[in-house]
Amino acid sequence: MVLLTIAVLTVLGTYIYLQTTKPVYSGSVTLKGLKEEVEVLYDAFGVPHIYAKNAEDAYFALGYVHAQDRLFQMEMLRRAAGGRLSEVLGKDLIPVDKLFRTLGLNQFAEAGAQKYLRTDTAEFQRTTLAYQRGVNEYVRTGKTPIEFSIIGIPKTEFTPKDIYLALGFIALGFAEGMQVDPVLEKIRTELGEAYLKDLAVSTSASAQKIKNFSGSPKKLAADPLIAAVAEGFRKLPVPLWSGSNGMVIAGNRTASGFPILENDTHMQFMQPTAWYEAHLEYPGFRFYGHHLAGIPFGLLGNNQFCGWGFTMFENDDVDFFREEFNPENANQVKFEGRWEELAIQKEVIQVKDAEDVVIEVKSSRHGPLINSIMEQTMTSENPVSLWWSLHHHANYSLQAFYMLNHAAQFEEAQKAASLFTASGLNLMYGDTDGNIAWWAVAKLPVRPAHVNSKLFLDGASGKDEYLGYYDFSKNPHAVNPPWGFVYSANNQPDSVDGVLYPGYYYPRSRAGRIAKLLSEDKVWTINEVKKIALDVESEMHPAVGWQMADVLVSTGNPKYNEIIQVLKNWHGEQAVMDVGPSVYFNMLSQTMFFAMTDELGWGAYSAILGTSLPRNSFEILIANESSPWWDDKTTSAIKETRTDIISRAADKALLLLAAVAGEESKDWQWGKFHSLTHAHALSVVKPLDKLFSVGPFPQPGGGEVINDLDQQMDTTGYFPVFDGPALRKITDFGDLDNGETISPTGQSGNVMSPHYSDQAKMFATGQFRKMLMNRPAIERQSQKLILKPTE
Repeated sequence: MVLLTIAVLTVLGTYIYLQTTKPVYSGSVTLKGLKEEVEVLYDAFGVPHIYAKNAEDAYFALGYVHAQDRLFQMEMLRRAAGGRLSEVLGKDLIPVDKLFRTLGLNQFAEAGAQKYLRTDTAEFQRTTLAYQRGVNEYVRTGKTPIEFSIIGIPKTEFTPKDIYLALGFIALGFAEGMQVDPVLEKIRTELGEAYLKDLAVSTSASAQKIKNFSGSPKKLAADPLIAAVAEGFRKLPVPLWSGSNGMVIAGNRTASGFPILENDTHMQFMQPTAWYEAHLEYPGFRFYGHHLAGIPFGLLGNNQFCGWGFTMFENDDVDFFREEFNPENANQVKFEGRWEELAIQKEVIQVKDAEDVVIEVKSSRHGPLINSIMEQTMTSENPVSLWWSLHHHANYSLQAFYMLNHAAQFEEAQKAASLFTASGLNLMYGDTDGNIAWWAVAKLPVRPAHVNSKLFLDGASGKDEYLGYYDFSKNPHAVNPPWGFVYSANNQPDSVDGVLYPGYYYPRSRAGRIAKLLSEDKVWTINEVKKIALDVESEMHPAVGWQMADVLVSTGNPKYNEIIQVLKNWHGEQAVMDVGPSVYFNMLSQTMFFAMTDELGWGAYSAILGTSLPRNSFEILIANESSPWWDDKTTSAIKETRTDIISRAADKALLLLAAVAGEESKDWQWGKFHSLTHAHALSVVKPLDKLFSVGPFPQPGGGEVINDLDQQMDTTGYFPVFDGPALRKITDFGDLDNGETISPTGQSGNVMSPHYSDQAKMFATGQFRKMLMNRPAIERQSQKLILKPTE
């Protein structure tokens, strides 16, 4: 009885304590730093609708309420970008910190803050700094998130540097070359050019290209570099971008007579989800936006005139350069026949319950030498530096987002688009004047004709150096095209002046399906656009499945009959109850695994699984029965064929299908294999995963369908969803007060909030809710929090 009493009191005490950490959504709070009283109306889903009498108070209030719901997320993001996770999470996070210290995000952030936020003379500066004062007022006076207490994180105020750390972290998710290029270079140097022919190193002839239009406004040896980069990304406790869909339909094709915009940004699923919604109003300004932790302006959103969304451009903004050390001075490298001094930065990584780790980051004119992120140091004969566009251009992204949020004319939005340098984005735009537009925004380098930017370049001779940069007018774009829509699914933009800009573009499946559906002759409404956003039919996978089935037919082995029949009858549908995707993805993952890991090793193979490279390559590889990849290098006395490898894959797939769902093929429904769990950073500690994580939910969709609830090509038989829509959002510019959206889980990152996971089931079942901008409608369902200035 004593033990039972202690247990009950412990549970009760814990519950009471957790209740004290809940966000405050009603009543009044007095805050130092406000000029005048601000009303915050929280709607039924916990979205704050902020009504202020001036701009600075509006952004101060946004910072305060954003921190109330997402302070732990803000903290993890600035620590990840700044290479400071080991301070609070211990030695397992040292690889992540090494990676980020070497990438130089601290230097980028310090320079940005000093250059752009040292004064408050411009409106973007005043509102940015007001937002951060609001965040810090919550840090000083608000409740401490439970994660801070569990981990032992000290609450410290945020600085302008932290805003630029967040902006730099966004760019990292777009730099796919960091993972792909080292693997391609290793294949070229250790296996030979023949192995590259079946990989999509260049744009495929069958790629779906976004048309331009200028209108007028209206087994390789283990590789420490590959392993270090892959491990650093894999251990991140905050999500990276991974893709996205975006489309805008012209008003002459819609029921309202105004454009309709759809956007679903693809990011790694984590809890809390990436986006935080907020509606701001003050005299002369009304805005509804989706914000990222620590950044004051909505990266996505709409005001009373225009709205926009983003997808990843996927341009190549990363290059690796082989440098040549001076044999007499390890702090010099050769460039065009002369020795140049390396810049040297000492980095001290503090580690919880362990000694500090000290690394020395050396940088050439191209960028940091990447030796410091690897456990075994590279030899002096082959130092490699990393050129990343983020470090080589002035970064006006904060100004650009402010300008977009406040744009009142088409020309202002276009000017904002021209300001972005890195990361590369596709900006999808519509307005109440009826204009639609797509701009690929980035600073694009002019490379020498002989350069393949996905392989390592010569840093010593000067022959591979950039020849300059294209003017923004040469970026791919379409303004009011006559075909009546613009779209992007991370696919290849068409050439400009005969030049196809290199990148890590995604295959035609999503993009081709979007273009096909948008080309239908119909009157478009929000409900019709929802059907596109939730579409789960593949335009590409069935043909690959039929090829694998034909190979199995050629064996004459009856044990493959079930697989053959399912694949032959499958036309790309990926609903929860469909059997086809369960068989197809088990076959595809096993085929690629058996074909490639004997050459690449698991480390290099797993490093590229989440990138565009295998997605673009499996169609080419499986069609080529004479590819060198089919021979298993571990069996030197036998030369395996495509039939051998696909048969081996079928044998393994049959075992896994039966183990997961039973012997009968009718029971192999996709929902048993494909599910989504939103994992919290603390979910690695049992049983905290039960408290903080959300899910699992059986999910439709999968790789390269529009509803891109994507999974890696796992070999376990299960395909847990790894990334996908971090929101779905649709805006009809004929009814801006009633756009529709959905969050994967909820608004709040506070586990005790009623809005921690109140949208999770809605998201999993394809539902939407309103993005309200009409005050009477908001008041009918809201709680009111009054923020008062001190006397």
